[in-house]
Amino acid sequence: MPPQTAERPLAAIAAQFVCFTLVSVADTILKIIVTELPSWQIMALRSGSGLAILTPIVLVQMLRGRGTIVTRRPFAHLFRASLSAVSVFAYFEALRELDLPVATAILFVTPFFVVALSGLVLREPVGLNRWIAVAVGFLGALVIIRPGPEGVSVAALLAVLSAATWGGAMVAIRALGKTEGTLSVLFYFNLFICLISLCFALPGWQPVPLWLLGVIALNAVIQLVAQSFMLMAFRFASASVSAPVQYTQLLWSVAAGWFVFSVIPGPQVFLGAAIIVASGLYLIWSERRSRRAG
Repeated sequence: MPPQTAERPLAAIAAQFVCFTLVSVADTILKIIVTELPSWQIMALRSGSGLAILTPIVLVQMLRGRGTIVTRRPFAHLFRASLSAVSVFAYFEALRELDLPVATAILFVTPFFVVALSGLVLREPVGLNRWIAVAVGFLGALVIIRPGPEGVSVAALLAVLSAATWGGAMVAIRALGKTEGTLSVLFYFNLFICLISLCFALPGWQPVPLWLLGVIALNAVIQLVAQSFMLMAFRFASASVSAPVQYTQLLWSVAAGWFVFSVIPGPQVFLGAAIIVASGLYLIWSERRSRRAG
């Protein structure tokens, strides 16, 4: 399907809604299984499952002459995967201690890291209004984290680290997307994540029950399908059209926390999330306005 620009906004919104619903399901599963195995081992098994799914697809596409995963930028893929590995590990470790809605809300600061890194690293123009939105977004995160006399919890810091490194990975993928196909990006992402995770997981590898292996494989499938819907949304319309849908993930995480883990977040979580969401929506609106002006 050829790229389209804002031609099917409702379809893009629907695709993103499915994407973040599936992401919430995957995160709920992760919240359960992080207590069963070390994080690096879960990452290795999940990315390995992703490779097992992607490899036949890659082979079929190559045999049909419809695509290839040959790349001239292996180190760019490795750099992006390394950032993502740190992000995923930090998120898994944060999930061991934080309630799901809290971890989800903190991750919503990722777009602010993307804006900050785009300005500082890629030297892209970032107006004062966007810097203010970034600062307000981080203020919302502080409301959720609630640093006190004893400092900030390690789990909360890990969630912030996850958001920061994921933001860095998103900035890195911008450059990759100019030369690499979707299948190539997904394949090398899972390949390098698997290799990196195995390096840390193998020394302390634990036996894996068959049921747990199946759950991790299911989680990998859900993540791949979610990514497919996200890419579909980007083909239907520009990213800013459907971006606000990502905030429905907070609703799903609150519902999962309530029904699955019997946890209801405190008022400071809702207040901080509201500040982050408002700042994020302003960034999206600002991007749309600048594109129209351009």
